[in-house]
Amino acid sequence: MDIFILVTFIVAFLSSIMSGISGGGGSLVMTPFYLFIGLTPQQIVGIGSVASLGLGSSSLIALRGNQLISKRFLWPLTALTVITTLLAMTILPKIQSNAFEQVIAILIIMLAPTLFIKKASFQPGERSKRQVAGGYLAYAILLFSNALGGSVAPLLFLPLMFLMGLSALEANATRRVMGLAQAAIVFGAVLPQGFIVWNYALASLVGCYLGGHIGTKIALKKGDRFVKWGMAIVMVASGLALLFLK
Repeated sequence: MDIFILVTFIVAFLSSIMSGISGGGGSLVMTPFYLFIGLTPQQIVGIGSVASLGLGSSSLIALRGNQLISKRFLWPLTALTVITTLLAMTILPKIQSNAFEQVIAILIIMLAPTLFIKKASFQPGERSKRQVAGGYLAYAILLFSNALGGSVAPLLFLPLMFLMGLSALEANATRRVMGLAQAAIVFGAVLPQGFIVWNYALASLVGCYLGGHIGTKIALKKGDRFVKWGMAIVMVASGLALLFLK
C-alpha cells in the first residue's frame, strides 16, 4: 500500500477532529498536504468534496437528537448554498482569487475577537428583519467567495451568530448542513471530469467521517464557549496560514 494513503487517512482524521469542534478549518491542514503529495488543484477540489461528504454526514449524525439545527433558517440557507455554489462553479475558471488572500487573511484575524463580544445585542436571540436580511446577504457573499477559493470558511459563522442570532453550537450545526449541500454539488460537478483520485479520496473520506464525529461529540460535551474558542483559534490560524504559507 502507498504509504501516503495511510498518511492521508491520519491527516484527514486529525484535521477533521479540529473541524468538528470548530465547524471548519480542516482544509487549512489538508490542502497543503495534498499539494505536498503532488496533487493538482483540480484533484484537490475533487478529493475535498468527497472528504467533506464524510465530514458533514458524520457531524450531522453526531448532532442527531440535539435540536441544534435552526429550522427557521435551514431551507433558506440551503437554497442560498445551492444557488451560490452553482454560480461559483460556473464562473470559477474565469476568477483569480489569489489577489484577495492577504486582505481576507487580515480580516479573519481581526474578526476573531468578535466571537467574545458580551454586548446584549450580539448575544443569541431574536433579530430584526433587516438584520436577518443582512445575514443572508453576508452569508451568500462569504459562501460565494469560499467556493471560488477565497478561504473564508472561518468567517461563515459570523452572520449566523451576530445577524441571525444563533449560538455558536447552533451556527456550527446549521453550517454543517450547508457544507454537506455544497460538497454534494461540487462532487457532482467534478465527478464527470475525472478529477477524483479515488485511493486518496476514500482515505480522506474515512478519516474525515471518523474525525468529524469525534470532534462534534467533543464540541457538544464542552459547550458553547469551548466552541467559540475553537472557532477563534481556527480563524487566527487560517489567517496566518494565508499570510505566510502561500
